[in-house]
Amino acid sequence: MNIDVHKQRQSSTALKKIRLFLVDDHRMMVDMWTALLSSDPRFEVLGHTLDGNNAMERISECQPQIILMDITLPGRSGIELTKLIKEEWPGMRVLAVSMHNNTLLIKQMLTNGASGFVSKTSGFEEMSQAILTVAEGQRYISEDIKELITARMIHPDFESPAAKLNELTKREIEVVEMLRDGLSSKQIAERLFISNRTVEVHRYNIFRKLKVNNVVSLVKLVNEQRY
Repeated sequence: MNIDVHKQRQSSTALKKIRLFLVDDHRMMVDMWTALLSSDPRFEVLGHTLDGNNAMERISECQPQIILMDITLPGRSGIELTKLIKEEWPGMRVLAVSMHNNTLLIKQMLTNGASGFVSKTSGFEEMSQAILTVAEGQRYISEDIKELITARMIHPDFESPAAKLNELTKREIEVVEMLRDGLSSKQIAERLFISNRTVEVHRYNIFRKLKVNNVVSLVKLVNEQRY
């Protein structure tokens, strides 16, 4: 009788495992979190993808409860994927896991449906707590991100020039990404279905807000914010 009860409890615990899926283009990061999370009886890692383009297909196949989502990915970004996931499967939870410390990107992830944001520098204990919190339908923001947001609210005048990225509009961010990828103004205009003149206006406003004088300085600034 006791053995049967013990087996039932084990079975019940197994059924309650939180099903996870990882979206991150860093193989070492994926391998590390897969190993750590798989060793915990509370979690089950169903799979991963290193590419934003095939993420939706893989997620559809695995049907996880929670997706650990990086922001910067080949193909579709984590922000775009988060929005698509919430539209397709409203019950799935997305937990952003990134090295980004740009408050605008953090806000974009949360506004597009992410249930939480954890830094890649977070330890396993905090990651576990974040997953459990998000699984319960609540939001979780890691302590270092909270401190960053608070510091920038209290001391906005002391922000680094890179923090000025927060002042860019959604369209300006799109232009910045294309400039970073080496596209010319003409190519950007064609990609966004706008005139060359409009692209130049965006470039002028971007340079003014970020206090840079050329694309090289812009790319350097943006790359410093990416990791």
